Amino acid sequence: MLPLAEPVTVTRTDDGFWHLQWQETAARTIIYVGNDPHAPEQMSPIVSVGGAKEAMVGSLNTAVRHYFRLEFKGGVWDGRSFLAAERVLPLHKGINIRDVGGFYTADGQMVRWGLLYRSGSLSRLTQADLAYLQRLGLRLVFDLRSTNERIKQPDKLPDLPELVERPLPMDSVDRWERLRGAYTIFFRKGRLDDYLLDGYRRVMIDGNAHVIGEIFQRLADPAQLPAVLHCTAGKDRTGLVVAILLLTLGVPEETVLADYTLSNLFYDHFRQGIIADLKQVAPWGISVDNLQDLLLVKAKTLQGALAHLRQNYGSLDNYLRHQAGVSDETVAQLRQNWLVEG
Repeated sequence: MLPLAEPVTVTRTDDGFWHLQWQETAARTIIYVGNDPHAPEQMSPIVSVGGAKEAMVGSLNTAVRHYFRLEFKGGVWDGRSFLAAERVLPLHKGINIRDVGGFYTADGQMVRWGLLYRSGSLSRLTQADLAYLQRLGLRLVFDLRSTNERIKQPDKLPDLPELVERPLPMDSVDRWERLRGAYTIFFRKGRLDDYLLDGYRRVMIDGNAHVIGEIFQRLADPAQLPAVLHCTAGKDRTGLVVAILLLTLGVPEETVLADYTLSNLFYDHFRQGIIADLKQVAPWGISVDNLQDLLLVKAKTLQGALAHLRQNYGSLDNYLRHQAGVSDETVAQLRQNWLVEG
């Protein structure tokens, strides 16, 4: 997992506190809290610390999503403020559900928090999880799974205006059947990484540009937001689409790669999820350890996919315009709606 360099990070502790950390000390750091990331000026001050790089915040409703604004007085960041929140949402049965906001572009703008959440399966959410998501005001869910995946693990969702099912399959047939066909080519030669990269390049980028195009067009419309984009693990199909979105917004590739590999926080979930299906490949003598390369998220996979996109389509902008059908106006609208001065 690559390090994700953020000026301020927020993590939840087991005993119900929020742990805030930042990179630079100041004579005084004032911390504000609120529930609307688009109205930071309405946040309330809760604590002030001096000469420190961290603070613990408690006595907040743990069932509600909180955003924190930090103002710095003195030091390197004198006069600056940063907005931050938990990146991983604290759902009991949610898998790999994270906010796509809070990243900074090369020119210093910030991707708005609370517009898009990326996720794995939503099939096991508890009532508390559903209530948490309901409070986010979600308006759209993009489900990238195949029909078979949806039938096997149907989503549990809060009340939503719209659910969009747009299969973005890694495989054109059942994943185990395709893996069986690729067994002698990839598995025996220790080339499962190549098998996975092939799915990124041939199936997703080359074969489903229109799906990526529709996602971008909808995300450019403020009336469709906030939204959730998800597949089964939230690491490959969702990971590629989110990476292309962040790059389009101007987020540096090193940050995009770090966010992509953050899915490895959920490796144990991926591992447990695949154990139940291993009986289908048990006759080949395959164990879950043999499939580790399919469960891990590796930066080189996304790098290879992006290299393929640029080599075959010239640039990301050309791919979006000519393959995905995303107009320059839509890209401009995305950047206008999604970016705010940092």
